[in-house]
Amino acid sequence: MDNTCYFMKDEKIISWVPTKKNDLYTSDELIDAYLYGKRNAFEATQRLAVDKLNNNIEKSGEISINLLKTLTDKYFTPLNAYLRINSLDNFDIMITVPERDIISDDFLTMYDIISKTETQNKDEYYDVFISFCPVNEHFEEINVLSDGFLLKLENSGE
Repeated sequence: MDNTCYFMKDEKIISWVPTKKNDLYTSDELIDAYLYGKRNAFEATQRLAVDKLNNNIEKSGEISINLLKTLTDKYFTPLNAYLRINSLDNFDIMITVPERDIISDDFLTMYDIISKTETQNKDEYYDVFISFCPVNEHFEEINVLSDGFLLKLENSGE
């Protein structure tokens, strides 16, 4: 059946023809396509964020291991490394060291090392701040936790 609608205007035949289904979308179809695209984009963004976070946590672990090794090589006694995640791209690493090591004049070289480490590892998606925490007989790990250092490097300093 021909769905064309004809009419006359000024002695010309004018016609309306149905639009092909492939060229026509209902408002519901447009809304569904928008929501589908929005959901997929959100899920992709979440996956990228989780991947970047995991990579940055791994990078923080590598930095911590290298610092613990450097401390040991310089005859200091690192105890543990802790990580605080401030955002997807901003991290704090805290290394606990016996108080006697930190007050040693030789320990001052470690501050140059951490400054260089922070600078060398800074990029668009990663920023790290490294600090040392002196440990004495009054140290309690719960204090580190309350400061937001929720992750502890397993087997650090051993």
